[in-house]
Amino acid sequence: MVSWIDSNFAAFGSGITIPGYGFVLHNRGGLFTLDPNSPNVIAPHKRPYNTLSAVFVTQDGSPLLMTGQHGSDQQGMGNMQVLVNILDLGANLQAAGDMARFTHNQVSNTLQLESQLFNLVGQDLIKMGHKASSAGGEIAGGYQGIMVVPDPAGSHRTYRAGSNFREDGDSIGW
Repeated sequence: MVSWIDSNFAAFGSGITIPGYGFVLHNRGGLFTLDPNSPNVIAPHKRPYNTLSAVFVTQDGSPLLMTGQHGSDQQGMGNMQVLVNILDLGANLQAAGDMARFTHNQVSNTLQLESQLFNLVGQDLIKMGHKASSAGGEIAGGYQGIMVVPDPAGSHRTYRAGSNFREDGDSIGW
């Protein structure tokens, strides 16, 4: 199982193309810094901010699920929402990515919910004192996932895949 997120970060990445191969090197380190006062400093025992986050879940030591997201700050939150949808709510891989999303902006401390989710719980969250609003559509961020479904007889495995409707991308299991 492999999660491959092709992310150049800003514009055309580093602008450096590998001769003969036709792809551009990324510039994902653009958020890192050498400023010792920054939480994103590259230094021992630090974890500089980076939104790339593939997820690999095992069960009893065997692969169960591989997923990943693209879509800026939404990636970590989106991954957790998909895992909750699958592991806690029992959704299949396609439904888990299609379910309504929310995103939280840490700087402004605001919560945006996709319209259908805001209509269900938005006003209650506002009454509780949260800064919540409708995203007015879908929240950005692609999702793809592959899950291993073992045969009850133990003779083989089946791979199931799901891919989000919000953005391009694909998920393939065979």
